This record gives sequence, C-alpha cells and structure tokens, in this order.
Amino acid sequence: MTLGNVPEVSEYELKRQRLIEENKKLLEELGLAGDNERIAPISGYKSDDPPPRKKARSHPKKLSKAPPPPMRTSRRLKGEAPDDTVDIEAFLDQNDKMRQAAIALKVPTSQEQQPFDPAVISAPVTLVSIGTTIWSLGELYTGKGRSKYWSGRGCRYRHPYPIGFRASKQHFGNTYHMAIEKGDDGPVFKVQVNESKTIFEGATPTAPWTEACKKSKSQGTRVSGPLFYGFSDLVTMRMIERMEGYELAGEPETQDE
Repeated sequence: MTLGNVPEVSEYELKRQRLIEENKKLLEELGLAGDNERIAPISGYKSDDPPPRKKARSHPKKLSKAPPPPMRTSRRLKGEAPDDTVDIEAFLDQNDKMRQAAIALKVPTSQEQQPFDPAVISAPVTLVSIGTTIWSLGELYTGKGRSKYWSGRGCRYRHPYPIGFRASKQHFGNTYHMAIEKGDDGPVFKVQVNESKTIFEGATPTAPWTEACKKSKSQGTRVSGPLFYGFSDLVTMRMIERMEGYELAGEPETQDE
C-alpha cells in the first residue's frame, strides 16, 4: 500500500492497460473506433467456400398397376352352348337343403343309408350334397346309338344317362321335377315347374335348367344340370354302376348294329 491509501498498480495491470490503449489507437487508425455496427458478428460470418450440395432424395419407382382380371361372362348370356363342367362347392345352396327337409322326412337320405355301401343304397334317396331327391333310376339304354346316351367330357363323371330317370329339387322358390326320356337322336332332358304344364327340355341336363333360370326371378344365377340332376354325386354314380346292362351300355358299337 502507498501513502494516501492509493492502491499500488501491479505490473500485470499496467501491461493490460497498455494493450487496451494500443488496441484503441489501432481501431482509430482503421476508422472503426466507436462504430460497433461495422463489425459483423461471428455468427454472420460467411465463408467463400460453396455450400455443400444436398444429396438428392431417392424416390421409389412407381410400379405399374397390373391389368384387372377379365370379368367372367356367363356362356348362357353370350348365347353359347351350356357348359356342363361342375364345381360342387360353387353350387351348394343351404336354402335348398332346408326346403328339401319336408321330403327328407319321408325319403331316407344318402347319409341315413350309411355306412356307405353301394349294394345297400337305392332309390328313392335324397342326396345330402345338393338336396335332390331321386325317385327312380329308370333303365339303361343298350341298343343302337347307345353311345349318345353317355355324358359328355365336360361333366364331372363319365356315365350313361338312364331312360326313365325321375328326380325332384327345390330351387328358385319352386319344386322342379326332372326326367330323362328317349329321343330320336339321344336322350331328352325335361324339367317341369311345380305341377304346372310349364316344361323345359333340351339335349343336355343343363339346357332345360338354363331355360328355367331365365323364367325364374334369379336370372343371374349360374346353374348346372348335372349337379341338379344328381349326377355329380358319387352316390348316384354307384347306383348307376349297379344297374342292369351297365357293362353292355358302355361297349363300343359295331357296324352290324
């Protein structure tokens, strides 16, 4: 401490003051003294180097949409011949089976005649697969032209059509009676609506059912004659195979016949 309580200035403080004065003098020479606005803040510093390029964002390639599947068109609506190919699962109708319950109470079903034994099952019988009741098998035609009395390649099973075959089925809110008769050029398939005089007929099982569908309230419903007649059920096939003349009906025809 010095006289008069004046604090002694240290060497470090003297050196700091000299530096401050020198800096002020330098700023005055540069014309920057007292003008802080001319000094750009550090945050505002801009580099002369070009800014880094941004990486281009990759966009996933748009997949071309697959063309829609072709719409199914009914061969019946196109005016073509009916297709007798059968897919049972596509035609099963639980309502048909329920409407057939009244008949099933009087006629034994194929399940009730189980265990499955072709030697035991016989008509009349109600097929549980589709609800068709077969009342009579009729008889097999073994004469000249018998090859015309066999099902076509489009059917589920290859088999002869018995003449005098009779069956019935509930469908479209009606009872349809089916029959097979002998024609001049092969079998004639007939479908009668209820007990009326309205009868549809054709050269294949599907032909009369197609006409019945057109006249019903379900014109857009796909029908299958072999299925509705019961020819797509193995029970019917086994009964036909046991009929008299089955082997002869399948023999090829000769020129002498």
